[in-house]
Amino acid sequence: MTENGKRKDAPGGGASAEQQSKKKKTGNAGKWKTTHQQARMAVAQNAIPQPGDVGIWVTCARRQENKAAREVTLLFEQYAEKLYGIKCEEDDATSEDEEAEDIEAAIKKEVEALNSKKDPSESNSIFTVMKMNVDCLLFVKTKAPVEPIELVRSICLDARDIKEHGQMKLRYVNRFTPATIMGKATEQGLVEVAKKIVAPFFELSGKVVETSVSEPEAAPVEGAPEPDANASAAAAELVASHPSDEEKKGAKPFTYAIRPTIRNHSKLKRDFVINQIAGLINADRHKVNLSTPDKVVLVDLYQAVCSMTVVDGDWDQLKKYNMTEIYNQAIKNNTSSSAPPKAEGEDTRSTPLKRED
Repeated sequence: MTENGKRKDAPGGGASAEQQSKKKKTGNAGKWKTTHQQARMAVAQNAIPQPGDVGIWVTCARRQENKAAREVTLLFEQYAEKLYGIKCEEDDATSEDEEAEDIEAAIKKEVEALNSKKDPSESNSIFTVMKMNVDCLLFVKTKAPVEPIELVRSICLDARDIKEHGQMKLRYVNRFTPATIMGKATEQGLVEVAKKIVAPFFELSGKVVETSVSEPEAAPVEGAPEPDANASAAAAELVASHPSDEEKKGAKPFTYAIRPTIRNHSKLKRDFVINQIAGLINADRHKVNLSTPDKVVLVDLYQAVCSMTVVDGDWDQLKKYNMTEIYNQAIKNNTSSSAPPKAEGEDTRSTPLKRED
């Protein structure tokens, strides 16, 4: 060692053998993955949801978007098989012993896949994870027959049954918000989407909601894909599957609440959004109930898109589809129920110690 206490470099300026042995021996990339594995687990960077898309907004822990994307992909695929009988492709993963033997065949398969590369929009995957350009936010685009509300609700209901932290299937994901219909985040786009989403559940007021006459079209985003016709058709099918006007008139009128969330958007304000949607609903038949509504209209505005969905009133009881809170409540309930009961007449008060003289 030198006089100033620093370690002396090895001859030639390189690290000494001792220093080299202490370096991390494993790469950051982890285990080698095939093209299929990488594509299935990838997060679409800078992708933008488009009008007509159907899917689920996902919030997650800060700087953990990639881990949350992997979690959500695996969980959604499990429930796709459980609810809809859709079995996603198995990974081509191999064990450590077999990997050396199969790597040549895997590389050959990868080269063939690159030579016959298809348009990404032609992917058969029913889940496409998009990373937004804000922290803690993802959007998972879904394809038929997946129904976002049913998928999210099933996950939340099952999460209430866990007994301990080890049973948690999500560690980085916070909240899910289904997006049944998506349109443009303009005054006219808001009204168009709202009419489609509330009509299956509520009688409309018949009022003409005023919008700006000379409202400009939202500027197209460079590099953004064309709206998915299949997604638009799926959204229309979801809306059409709800009760008809005659059935709604004979049924008990729903109370409702409107819950907007606005991110990276400054044109439409919260109060304006609420008033526009409420103005479409027949106020004589359907009353606002902010504490215990029968239905909740969820509105999400992000940049140039606006999504909506109508969920049941137990949205609040299901912690607003916040998985972290559902897990914590389930574990707390299990802990309190498993505590041994007190014996009848048992005095739990502590007896003070007597001082011996």
